[in-house]
Amino acid sequence: MNYPTPADVTRTAKALATRHPDRCRLTTIGHSRRGTPLRMLSVGRGPRHALVVAGAHPNEYVGGGTLLALAHRALASEHPGTVWHLVLCLDPDGARLNEGGHHAATLLDQYRHFFRPAPDEQPEWAPALPRPRYLPESRALLDVIRRIRPYVQITLHSTDIGGTFAQLTRDVPGLDRTLTTSAERLSIPVENAPLDALHWPATAPGVFVLPPPGAPERPTAFPENAHHSTWLAPHAYGGVTAVIEVPVWAAPRFADLTPDPAPEQRLRHWAERLRAHTHTTRTHYERARPHLPPPGPDPAFSIRRAIAETLRVCGALADSWDPAHPTYTPLPDLTRARTASIEGFARRTPLRAAAMLLRLLDEHAPTPATAPQRTELEALITRWCAAYSASFTATWVPVDHQIEHQVNVTTAAVEAAEGHLAPS
Repeated sequence: MNYPTPADVTRTAKALATRHPDRCRLTTIGHSRRGTPLRMLSVGRGPRHALVVAGAHPNEYVGGGTLLALAHRALASEHPGTVWHLVLCLDPDGARLNEGGHHAATLLDQYRHFFRPAPDEQPEWAPALPRPRYLPESRALLDVIRRIRPYVQITLHSTDIGGTFAQLTRDVPGLDRTLTTSAERLSIPVENAPLDALHWPATAPGVFVLPPPGAPERPTAFPENAHHSTWLAPHAYGGVTAVIEVPVWAAPRFADLTPDPAPEQRLRHWAERLRAHTHTTRTHYERARPHLPPPGPDPAFSIRRAIAETLRVCGALADSWDPAHPTYTPLPDLTRARTASIEGFARRTPLRAAAMLLRLLDEHAPTPATAPQRTELEALITRWCAAYSASFTATWVPVDHQIEHQVNVTTAAVEAAEGHLAPS
């Protein structure tokens, strides 16, 4: 089974709305920066509203399949009185730049089609930057939240190698039971120390709650502040947001809560490795610069911006991990799970930049002048992907298992939030 593409999801949503006009409504909630309609399928009727968002990060493919499964569940009337509002793809422009990755069978295949925009082009995060940016996609989502006042928003995400976890903007008691039992049944490790939730208190294995405003919450290298993201918008109506992560390849080390026997040595090692890989990628970037698309409206320039921003983050991340660096911030709970997450970022982040650079050269400068560098980058990415996968002994999580797990946790989050937060 492959991931359904955004076009597949839209076709199925249209068919459901045609087949069940009394219970399904497909609406356009706005348009992307490039004029693509942003679609939302609403299923059911009642006084309570649950919002589910797919495709906020275009390199994370599972959400569309999860939405379709949720739509069929809602049609089976598992939650009478709740309307499920399903945003089919929040960043269709970015998704178009990831076409091909939906059918990737290996980590290398996935990175050959890779694109992840800079933070100021990510609809959920752009409003959360020091200089906030409200993209048309961000505004469309915020307008929906103001209109339907959801008691719960679920945003669907995935990671390449790791485990499953949930980030909550306020506590939702009971969610951990479903996350743990579903993960165990589907052989997915529960990730216990994700860097994305570095300073978020854990209320249970794999469940993290946003700390109060002003408290540290993300690595200092990341400019975003979750308190200003679209995740917090439901709070104005007494609601909550749950971010549900599922891995494409599972790695048990991300679940290991035993103390790392040599944490400082491990931190220094991965800081140095990240700097070295960043230097290699930046050297390639500078060498390729004369052949790259110039600033302008071409989507290829978004890829170029994403490379530059990824390289910037790499350096800041390495410094924040290095105990010898002035900007080092002591990390909580230096377990094997924590150092696994750090290793994952150290391997993944420069790999992303290198993969996007190869794409640009292949697609926009496939000339004899760039042929030697394209060959070098292909070999580099192949080597880095193989080392990344081998280091974690990563195993593929079948797409239907990824979808089933995300559906299970999403349904549990909606039910738990309904019991604690929803209007009667």
